[in-house]
Amino acid sequence: MTCRRGLGFFLKILKEQQDQLKGMKTDICSSLLAKIFDADTIPIMLKTGDEYFEAVGSKDDRPFTTNYFRIEHLDEKRKTVTLSLLQPLDVSCGTAVCFHQLSFLERTDLCVTVCIEGISAIQCLDMELMI
Repeated sequence: MTCRRGLGFFLKILKEQQDQLKGMKTDICSSLLAKIFDADTIPIMLKTGDEYFEAVGSKDDRPFTTNYFRIEHLDEKRKTVTLSLLQPLDVSCGTAVCFHQLSFLERTDLCVTVCIEGISAIQCLDMELMI
């Protein structure tokens, strides 16, 4: 999604869809979605300018760099989005250093906040990458 004017709108839609995956008591369809997809994360990549946004984190004393994120919170007033870092793993559960090595994504508790106006594109990834 590269429509700069509407990126905040698309982030909001993605966050709402992701929340539905958890199964919301007030939504008759979301519990069904939660059972069908067996996931609560829509992994995304962001571009800032011409480059993919990346962040550095550490999990279990293993440092990693990632381009993969989960939307945690959208602050429309401040025009920011809080993202949790998804750790990229290869087939042997070591850190994947490039997209071609990527086999799985694992959630972490590490977060970063990004100004929505600095985002130039959003790319959704396959939810089946999540472990």
